[in-house]
Amino acid sequence: MKSILAGLLALAISVPAAFAGEIGDRAAEAEKLLQSGDTAGALEKFRGAEDALWQAMPLAILNVHQVETAEGFGIYTERASHAYKPGDEIILYMEPVGYGYGSDGLGNKVIELSVDFTIFSESGEKLGTIDKVSRVQVASRSRNRELFFKLNLSLNADGLPPGKYRADFIMHDENSGKKAPFTTDFEVAG
Repeated sequence: MKSILAGLLALAISVPAAFAGEIGDRAAEAEKLLQSGDTAGALEKFRGAEDALWQAMPLAILNVHQVETAEGFGIYTERASHAYKPGDEIILYMEPVGYGYGSDGLGNKVIELSVDFTIFSESGEKLGTIDKVSRVQVASRSRNRELFFKLNLSLNADGLPPGKYRADFIMHDENSGKKAPFTTDFEVAG
């Protein structure tokens, strides 16, 4: 718990001051409750610190990987090569953090994320953009934090000629208005 507390306090340094005090105070209360033997109370206070941190942080995209398969959070098989044949599909796995929650009116918290996509040639020439190329909506009774986003992009056979490319993405959180960029490179083999 002490190493988790230290990590949480270190992260608190980079968030706005109004949240930093709240995050540290809740984490300190959690540590006191744990030392007194109140495990459930400590966990609840610690989750409160995590909630404050989550609200203060920007939207960010962690662990972006080109994968063969993605079945769940942290459950994926990374692709050995970023080279594809025309007609292949690029599958991206990523873990967004810092998103907001809406409501569906039925007691569920709703996560709503969408992704825009722009592709560039190896020389940096912009080849095209697709807004909202993918979207995910998840409704849950909990404020889920372990969320993965799987994005499938088809390299249609008549599309890109052989060469190296860069794909720039912007993820949009429909609930908070936050945005986060991320990038990946790939190659279309001849």
